[in-house]
Parts: sequence; C-alpha cells; structure tokens
Amino acid sequence: MSWELIEHLEARFPEVEPFPRGEPSSAEEPPAHKHDAAKAPVHHVPGAVVPAGRLLEICHALRDEAPFLLDYCSFVTGVDRPEAGQIEVVYHLFSMIAHHELLLKVRVPRDDPRVPSVSGIWSAANWHERETYDLFGIAFDGHPDLRRIMMTDDWVGHPLRKDYVYEDPQWLVDLVTQRRHEAGSS
Repeated sequence: MSWELIEHLEARFPEVEPFPRGEPSSAEEPPAHKHDAAKAPVHHVPGAVVPAGRLLEICHALRDEAPFLLDYCSFVTGVDRPEAGQIEVVYHLFSMIAHHELLLKVRVPRDDPRVPSVSGIWSAANWHERETYDLFGIAFDGHPDLRRIMMTDDWVGHPLRKDYVYEDPQWLVDLVTQRRHEAGSS
C-alpha cells in the first residue's frame, strides 16, 4: 500500500515530486558498492518532495485523511547539499493504524534554511526539529521552543553541515588552560 500513497498524494497535491521507486533486488544480484556514483538513488520507502509553502497543508492531509492516516512522525532530519545550495528537510511518517510509511522532503536554500514547524501536527516532531535546528541550522517557524538541544548555547555553527569546521569553544580552552596550570603547580 505504501507506494500507492504517493499516487494518492500526487492526485491531491499535483505539485509534489515523487521519489523514483526502488526495484526489489534479486538474490543473485551482487550488492551495489555504496560509493558507486554512476547509479541513481534507489528509494525503498515511498516519498515525495513537497514545496515548503504547502508543507503544513500537506502534513494535515497526511495525518487526517484516508488513505494516509500518518499519525506518527518518527524523525525529522536534514541533508546538507552545498553543491546545490540547498538543505533538504526530511520527515519520516508512519501510520500506526494502516502500518505504512512515507518520507517527505522539503528543499530550502542553504543560506536561509527555514520551514514551518510540524510540531503542532505531530508532537513527536518537537525535539527532532530542535535537533535538526541545532545540527543543521534549519529554522522551524512557529516552533514552540526552538533552541539548541545537543550543543551548548554558546556553540558556534552547526556540526552536520558539510562545511563545518570544529573550533574549541572558549569555555573549553579556558578550562584546559586552568587544569594544566593546576597540574603544573602541584
């Protein structure tokens, strides 16, 4: 049923862009090398790219309307695509009732990554959006408590961006200096 969801989604929202459907691999076929750039991506979970401006409307329909009834958001994350100047926001949705799943992607500009928060639709998205904000710098407009969840408040940058360069925060430099000084005077 899951791939049929994409047909229903596309009928309801013609502007969505379905993922290419993955073909089941045969037992005789050797596993593809994970770094083989000549092969197109294969999607085993149905999904679609949706416009950011329609995200909330589409998500309400996915949660509330048959045949979707996707009542659980199991994760939200990002994919940094600096070569395209974009970040993809990825949502993995599941139906506890119908036992099917769907992925959504929203492409946003890398220099101002923002989408509406879906935490008002699926409360489980709350902390996932905070983590994605913290690690990728994606702003979730309308989120009830958008602040860092993993990194310290004074952390500079977003560690899962491909151009991120780690630098010790000043508090850590000061602490190491203090400990070295204490160890040298003992």
